[in-house]
Amino acid sequence: MNRPSLLPQTLRFGPVLLACLALAACMPQRFQVVAANQSVASTGQFVDVSSIGGRSVPLQSVVVLEPDCSSAGSAVIQVENPPQQGQVTIENGLYYPSYPSSDSQRYACNVKKRPGTAAIYTPPPGFQGTVFTTLRITGPMGRSTSRVYRIIVQ
Repeated sequence: MNRPSLLPQTLRFGPVLLACLALAACMPQRFQVVAANQSVASTGQFVDVSSIGGRSVPLQSVVVLEPDCSSAGSAVIQVENPPQQGQVTIENGLYYPSYPSSDSQRYACNVKKRPGTAAIYTPPPGFQGTVFTTLRITGPMGRSTSRVYRIIVQ
């Protein structure tokens, strides 16, 4: 019985897989920005975040803009349930908005950092494991939402 060899077909997909992995490493953080008048697609019960080498990682940044890219006010991020290990700090600063392409007016605002608020998780030295924290984000119009973050520290 003559069976075709799988080796040549497998080798063809190797470079494609490597290219996909390389591109994924260069992609910006998936959960970078939320605007008060938009919803964020959740990937299940938790927002997953990884910390490699014990580095601090952004959990959420919020930039709220008008259609002309001017500020529409500021959001408030509160830690509802702190992590068992490490800490979450809330920082005001300049962050890239990430409005979806379906918001054609604000989508153009994504190219420049704007004033916003961010929640940053910092693990304790030497810690490795998984922790959970819950953040409440309240926009300038009073709308709020809570999210649970699963943070994997490697």
